[in-house]
Amino acid sequence: MTEPLQVGQFAIVDHEPVDRGPNAGVFHGRGPADDRAELYTVAEGTSPAGESFAGHVISAAGHAWNTLDMSLTGSLRRLFSDADRTVRDWNRKSITEHRVSIGMSAFARRGAQAVIAQAGPGAAFHLHQGKVEAYHADEEHNRPLGSGDIDPQLTRIDFAPGDRVLLISTAALEEMDNELVSGILGLEGEKILAELYHRIQHLRDVTVLFVQRPAAPAFEPEAAAEDEYVIGAEAVEPIAEHTVPEPPEAEHVEPNAPEPREETGGSFQPSLFIDDSNEDMVVAARRKLVSVTARARQAVAPIALADLPEPLRRAAGENPMTLLAAERRAHSALSAAAVGGYRLAGHGPASFDGATNDARRRHRRDSFTRSLSRGEPPPRPEPVLEDVPRADDLAEDFRARNSVAGPMAETIAVDNEASLQSGAPLVRLRPSMGGRWKGGGALSKRRHVPIAQQPPTWLVILVGLGILLTLVGFLVVPGMLEDQGEGKYASLISEAQRHIATARANPDPAAQRAEYREARALLLEARDTTASGPEAEPLIGEVAAALQLMDAVREPASVETVASLEQFGEKPVAAARLVVGGDHAYILDSASSQVIDISISTAERRVIFGEDREAGRGQPLAIAYGEAAGSASLLVIDANKALWAINAEGEARQLDFAAPKALTPTDLALYSGDLYVLDAAAAVIWRFVPTGSGYGAAPETALETPDLAAARRMFVDGEIVTSDADGTLHLFVNQLSLVLSEAGIDERLVEARQPNRFGKNGDIAIVDAPNDRIVVFRSDGAFDHQYRHKSFAGIAALSMHEGLGYVFAGGQLQRVQFDAQ
Repeated sequence: MTEPLQVGQFAIVDHEPVDRGPNAGVFHGRGPADDRAELYTVAEGTSPAGESFAGHVISAAGHAWNTLDMSLTGSLRRLFSDADRTVRDWNRKSITEHRVSIGMSAFARRGAQAVIAQAGPGAAFHLHQGKVEAYHADEEHNRPLGSGDIDPQLTRIDFAPGDRVLLISTAALEEMDNELVSGILGLEGEKILAELYHRIQHLRDVTVLFVQRPAAPAFEPEAAAEDEYVIGAEAVEPIAEHTVPEPPEAEHVEPNAPEPREETGGSFQPSLFIDDSNEDMVVAARRKLVSVTARARQAVAPIALADLPEPLRRAAGENPMTLLAAERRAHSALSAAAVGGYRLAGHGPASFDGATNDARRRHRRDSFTRSLSRGEPPPRPEPVLEDVPRADDLAEDFRARNSVAGPMAETIAVDNEASLQSGAPLVRLRPSMGGRWKGGGALSKRRHVPIAQQPPTWLVILVGLGILLTLVGFLVVPGMLEDQGEGKYASLISEAQRHIATARANPDPAAQRAEYREARALLLEARDTTASGPEAEPLIGEVAAALQLMDAVREPASVETVASLEQFGEKPVAAARLVVGGDHAYILDSASSQVIDISISTAERRVIFGEDREAGRGQPLAIAYGEAAGSASLLVIDANKALWAINAEGEARQLDFAAPKALTPTDLALYSGDLYVLDAAAAVIWRFVPTGSGYGAAPETALETPDLAAARRMFVDGEIVTSDADGTLHLFVNQLSLVLSEAGIDERLVEARQPNRFGKNGDIAIVDAPNDRIVVFRSDGAFDHQYRHKSFAGIAALSMHEGLGYVFAGGQLQRVQFDAQ
């Protein structure tokens, strides 16, 4: 059964952070929800164009994965094969500048199986039982998508509860080593992505995908309550077990183990983790209903209505007003009976004089029926005076009835009911129309609206003060603002002049540039004020001229194209290094892992070195030109730590090379026949002395310092100059390390490029690719001048030879004469 995972991701696209990058995807394969394959993948391009196209590869991979229903490894091989075909189709239909190559890493899981698949550039990290393992594609599987016949590197891993997998772009590994990544993966889950973003937020393009398998906590159903409520004489039926059917065994779900849902890249990620456990509530509710037991019936005696609380009596139909009306009727009946008995006893209006009584008695005796049987009249009943209510009791009863305050509707209902019972009319006629309301044709007359009340005195005074203040402000405030604007303008001009004077007196070029920039900002603000005067424009021109002089922009005397590589090969040429020797220029193409030879005189182009397993050649890592093994040759060191010499005819032969066991070549340089090899991983530069057939003698340590750890390019001519990954230049003289200040430059270098000696003064020239220019520094590290030309667009490499410069820019090899002879 495939358990749900926790997934978190973010990306940086063109320096902008997003929660879901286009180059990452989370997909589900075909099959039932508890046994379907899951795919988590990250892609990256080897160029900016490749980064843009990687999102299309991820989208196509997701559509393909949704249709696959085969073994996990078979699905991964099919997925990478389809992705490689997609990239090759794009390259076949595109021009050279738009061709791309893609590296892709994927983590796939199905049930208890988990596999990491990689092809081309990419990195994956797996945290298992507190230990982190890093995975990178080896030499056999390091070819990017688009190279053809891609066979991904498949690594099966044990993905247990609590394990974590991190898929990340290789650009981030330049900022973090494996030890740092291991420490970050050991943090709490919600802190991992935040810590990674803090480390790599300055990168241009990077994608991070984090997957974690949580440990499922045990679930214990709560005991059902066994209470029963009774209202009146009716009891609520208990819940029986048969009311909730037992689910079938095939659909039994463990507590807190919901089915995984499909995660797509289209919705916004509200947090750094995406939890696929929203179905927990449904499953837990079903589990709780199944586990409820039947409630026991309890024989509860009915509760008397009088003993219930007031709300329950109301619900049962009792109304206080109804009770009062019934009580009043009972008192009326009792009073009527008592009065009747009192009258029969001869009191009040019911008593007659003796003559009348005798006449009636005679009438009764003389009647026919009375004459048949003469009898005595029945005795008179004794008067029951205690049944007659006293006046005090009647008054107390009246006050009690009037003291019961209830809603208006209940009062009206009681009055109506009492009227109906007593026979009195509901509507009583008024003796006169005076008092409350008179018609008098008021409905047909026009209504007169009374005159509004006059506002209070304080309100009139307040409104007058407001009007007065408005008039004063309208007359006075503009002048005050004008005076304030003139004062601000004068202050800005004075402050700008102070910065200009400080810049003129400061000998430090960097400090001068900072002062001039501050003065320019103040002058532009002064010019935009409403009280701008004539002083701002001349000062702005003076500052602009000073900054232009400090920029020291020059244009080369001539630039001519030697050869074009725009249509050469299947991929655009990416010049990592350029060296010139004799009549040939050699380019190390990092995109195709090959060395290209260009004839300067005939513009002929050919590949003279590339990876060849049968010949024992690995991918070329660095090149250098000079006297080696008795002749001028191009030296190439490959990934197998083998050293090759290539003559002018393009013939390659392997030289003796006593490489240290742990050598990781970064760059090469030749000086006076000696070979210098930069090993940035070990922070050391090795010097190899030539032997009869190469450099078979054990090397010597030419330089060893921690400052070499970030070095990527090297130049040797008695002194050693290195260029770091962030563009910092180091000068090493007799084991002494100096950082070239680059003082006075408008924009500092940001990436490593090959340093070159320039001119007769020992200056250093280096390519600044992001700004399409060549920058020249003095030997002390200060900025001297720069060269700009429209042909330098896309400049990538520079090599100086016999006073001329050779640059590779825009897919063309160009010869540059910097100064007029």
